[in-house]
Amino acid sequence: MIRSWRSLRAIELAVFVLVGLLFGLLDLSSLLEFDVGDHIPAVMLRHLSMPIIGSLVLLLFWLPADRSDPQHPRRIHRLALAAVLGSVAAIVIIEWIGKHVPWPSIMDLMRAKKGLPPYPDTSLIGVIGFSLWILLPSILMVAVCELLRRRHRSEAQLSRLLDEHGQLRRRAMASRLATLQAQVEPELLFEALVDIEQAYGRGEREAAARMELLIRHLRVALPRLRDSGSTLEAEAELLATYLGLLQGLGRAPLRFEQQWSAELASTPVPPMLLLPLLQRALCMARPTRCTLSAESRWSGEGGMAIHLAFDLPNLCGDDAEVAALASRLHVFTEQARLRCHSDAVQTVFTIELQK
Repeated sequence: MIRSWRSLRAIELAVFVLVGLLFGLLDLSSLLEFDVGDHIPAVMLRHLSMPIIGSLVLLLFWLPADRSDPQHPRRIHRLALAAVLGSVAAIVIIEWIGKHVPWPSIMDLMRAKKGLPPYPDTSLIGVIGFSLWILLPSILMVAVCELLRRRHRSEAQLSRLLDEHGQLRRRAMASRLATLQAQVEPELLFEALVDIEQAYGRGEREAAARMELLIRHLRVALPRLRDSGSTLEAEAELLATYLGLLQGLGRAPLRFEQQWSAELASTPVPPMLLLPLLQRALCMARPTRCTLSAESRWSGEGGMAIHLAFDLPNLCGDDAEVAALASRLHVFTEQARLRCHSDAVQTVFTIELQK
């Protein structure tokens, strides 16, 4: 119980005090109809302080019940019991204070003005009326607090479920991309193997280097199923080995260049985004140079921009493949964007990543 009282937050204290003040102001609305003369300060003190005291007493009983297990099957019973006990304690304390302070109530002054004695403390009507005046608002306050608590818990649970859904979606996408990464073009591999075999048969010195390049490409391209993503260096190596295979077969004599600082090499990036862009450019035209560069952006937030540039214009297009790549990128992080810019001499695809 003491621990629950220590957990009291300032906002909770302010809410209970303000609610008590509100009920006190409702009582004071009677001053607009009845003239109490010189007793206004005393009447205001009584009708403003008593509800606030009652709210604070109720707060002491509500805190232990509120801090109990939110999933407990008897939580509602605990809250109801706290409201009743808090109301009874508030009635006793307010009655005791009322007897020991010389502050009259509006009802006492009204009866005195009509020549009637005040209600006796043991009057059934007075006891019932005063009890209901404390009990009903107390039950209402506890119920509203619990409804707000449940709403907050539901929103927090929904937020957690959305986060988990996003993580599962990203993991599923990573698995799909790993599978795509394993789907190396069978025709390309077959041609590379046949060509390497013929090169060995002719005794060419480059045969061993080309075989090593093929093995390296397979190691990079095969999925790392336990990894959740890739790195800038790994994606660059995938492009380099892919272009190496094509050049060994006499296709796409494309010069590949890399430009970035050493600290960016191990930066995590979504996998299988750069290779589809390269393959798409090779299908649309015959560029002779491809430059992969990266730079840090949004200082302090871990952002990075990756540029894949080709020395030919008009390679942007607006097809479904680019839209699919942009959607894939958005799954990994909502702050990421895929943009394309083309001028008279080159086409640049830019991937913006921001944590």
